Amino acid sequence: MERVAHELASAWQASGDLTSTISLQPYSPSVDDPSLPVQYRRNSLPSIHFGRQLLIPLPSRRLWTVLTSAEVLHVHLPCPGLLVVSVLARLFKPSRTIRLHWHAFLQPPRGPQGGLISVYQWLALRWAGFGVQAVVTTSPVVAEALVQEGVKPQKVVVLPCCLGELQEQLYTKIAEERRHWHLRNEQQPLRLLFIGRLDSYKRVDWLIEACVETKVAELHVVGDGPMRLQLERMAQACEINQVVVFHGRISENEKLILLRDSDLLVLPADCSNEAFGIVQLEAMACGVPALAFDIPRSGMAWVSGLREFLGLPYLTCNNLVESIELLSRNPKLLFEASKAAQCRYLDTFSRKIWQVNLVALLAR
Repeated sequence: MERVAHELASAWQASGDLTSTISLQPYSPSVDDPSLPVQYRRNSLPSIHFGRQLLIPLPSRRLWTVLTSAEVLHVHLPCPGLLVVSVLARLFKPSRTIRLHWHAFLQPPRGPQGGLISVYQWLALRWAGFGVQAVVTTSPVVAEALVQEGVKPQKVVVLPCCLGELQEQLYTKIAEERRHWHLRNEQQPLRLLFIGRLDSYKRVDWLIEACVETKVAELHVVGDGPMRLQLERMAQACEINQVVVFHGRISENEKLILLRDSDLLVLPADCSNEAFGIVQLEAMACGVPALAFDIPRSGMAWVSGLREFLGLPYLTCNNLVESIELLSRNPKLLFEASKAAQCRYLDTFSRKIWQVNLVALLAR
């Protein structure tokens, strides 16, 4: 979500529109990525935190300025606090242009928390249906789900995520380098890569189990999170800790090297909270095919497009092992999948395509 907000703000600022981003969390310079230069203003609203995810803005002069401004307001969801801000902004300025950026459908867990999430999502969908001028989302899959939930089709705009200009240049060089490599030897283990937060719904455990079953792959896990210790113990218990490497958090340069040397990125999330996966774009721009599951109301599998290439009707946890073994046994198929991944990136997700889509959005 932060990457999408950055690219939008940068594009609007570059077009001559004075742009600023407003967050419910305090801005920290320590999280800045040098490859994503910031030219716009960044602000934060005083807010109160309930747990890790729920933030509610507090009354302040800055909040008053946001609510009473006549400027276009582009609100990123899911976020209950920002949903409230968009509703109040409409009340203060009924004619103001307000857009929602619908990143994902949340999949509520069981229990009281799940009930609250369901109520929030119902309210957000009602607001998307009648309270704003446009609803921007990241894939045709999520767009279709929004229409099924009652949002008018003419309101919904598909604007897939994109990479930064510098990033795209670096990844293109890696793809060109990989294109001249020899075909992978069938005796070599298929080099799998996972990048993301190590949380339960990311299902890295399924990847570890697949490595146990196939015996033809090694797995590199990048990222940290509450499940890391449990996953490390799982790999040790399966006695495959030599073929599962946990890298933790790494630098951008280290990530580039891992992407360059990988055969397949796998993101086996099992719920719609994971709706796009921008790391898939990074892999595909490098010429690394990406595998993600078909999940209702999620565009993950649509982004990678690997299902069609493998000739499978669906990609789920049930054919994860089959997909890995298919690519491992057929180096030529893997090589063609790598070329197809970069072509799909260039044809659907490159900055050139993204900028055309953004102009169409602004012209509405």
